[in-house]
Amino acid sequence: MLFQKKKSLPSLVLSKDGTIIYDGLLKDVPLKEEIILKKSVEFFDDPEPCHIHRSAVRVRLISELLEELTDREDGAPGPLVLLYVDAADFDSCRLVH
Repeated sequence: MLFQKKKSLPSLVLSKDGTIIYDGLLKDVPLKEEIILKKSVEFFDDPEPCHIHRSAVRVRLISELLEELTDREDGAPGPLVLLYVDAADFDSCRLVH
């Protein structure tokens, strides 16, 4: 256990008509502020989340995105990606391990 190989963090690539809009770690993808606030109220009953609640909401949303992206193989953005991700209009998303 002490010398276990660390899992690499997955990356997300978002593109529109073949032009890359976002290429970075999934954990760093920009999330819509209104979704963070809505989920903060839902999870913590906190309409003005501190950095701890914001971080916890972000971890939960990224986990949901990872689950959705892992199940998709067609490259089309799923409903959670479209709802959560704060990026310019994109028509393709790909998870890279």
